[in-house]
Amino acid sequence: MVSVRELNAADVPAAVRLHLAVLDMEFLSRFGPSFMRAYYRAWTTTPGSMSFVAIDDAGTLIGVLLGATDPAIHVRAMVRDHGIALARAIAAAAAVRPRLAKDLVVTRAGRYARGVTRLVLARVRPRAAPPSDAPRVGEVTHVLVDPAVQGGGVGRQLIDAAIVAGRAAGDDELVLVTPPDLAARHFYEALGWQSDGEMTSRSGEAFLRYRFPLR
Repeated sequence: MVSVRELNAADVPAAVRLHLAVLDMEFLSRFGPSFMRAYYRAWTTTPGSMSFVAIDDAGTLIGVLLGATDPAIHVRAMVRDHGIALARAIAAAAAVRPRLAKDLVVTRAGRYARGVTRLVLARVRPRAAPPSDAPRVGEVTHVLVDPAVQGGGVGRQLIDAAIVAGRAAGDDELVLVTPPDLAARHFYEALGWQSDGEMTSRSGEAFLRYRFPLR
């Protein structure tokens, strides 16, 4: 029997171990356990976020979902409330990994600088309200399932929890991206997610984009 509930601080060590095991190829994973623990702790307290874990009947964490019902609020709160701690963890990892430091500067430095600039300007200029008829779009950023139990419905339960959270928050749809070479693309299509084309990240990584209407 698998249960899904919100991620809490006590779940962080196990969630990070699963993340590093399943998504070792991800850029964030390269910053190591210390950064990832700070990253996960931030999700447990940040407004606009959603975070769920799947627990088996032995009490073992076997799945994680991270996302945001309001990505704009979530990102601002992450930087405002946790930006310093995350930046320190990134700097510590880069200091002992020269290749990581180089890749960080080449692929992320400009984007991070622009993000900080936008946040500073937002503090001194009123933020324009979105049009009243603009759709509310939530996002799923990570879905992780222990390989030993993949195919057993754990991912579906996590996605169902995200859909419930999105609807409760008033979102009109959810979006997510997944690498094109992973079997996950077929998983999302089987759950009713609609393909929305390909995209390339600023670091040159290829992804497929999916959307799920909530209304």
